[in-house]
Amino acid sequence: MRVRPALLLLPVLILLAGCAPEPASSPSPSASRTSSPTPTPTPSAIETTEPPATGTEFTTTALVDLCTERTRALAPDATYFGDMATTEWLASSSLWFVVIPKSLDGADSVAVCGIGGSQEAPVFALEGESLPDGVADIRAELLSGAPGGES
Repeated sequence: MRVRPALLLLPVLILLAGCAPEPASSPSPSASRTSSPTPTPTPSAIETTEPPATGTEFTTTALVDLCTERTRALAPDATYFGDMATTEWLASSSLWFVVIPKSLDGADSVAVCGIGGSQEAPVFALEGESLPDGVADIRAELLSGAPGGES
């Protein structure tokens, strides 16, 4: 009878042996010379894609503030979460695409803006609000040059 418990443990031991970690391999000298260090992400919740050209400089804070001010009339009592906002430079449209999560009476939505020009003289190609799942469509419209469904 003592053989039976040992037989039950045998498959478990075999499985555990297969789960043992493998020793880390040391990088070859050629691999260390050709690979570049991986950048670590910043702890900030605000995502930003920087524009490559000059004349389009905005600070992330300025973009979020401009979009908040411009869309506040749509929902004056909404709570904006600027620390969770995202900004993206859309080079093909020469616009900043700004998305700011917000909440009103327990309902979640987002403020969206397409901002061009400069920080001193911003130009709004689009401002409004959407449900979070509509952001991709709005971004696609800005990329195609047809904000608001215009052609």
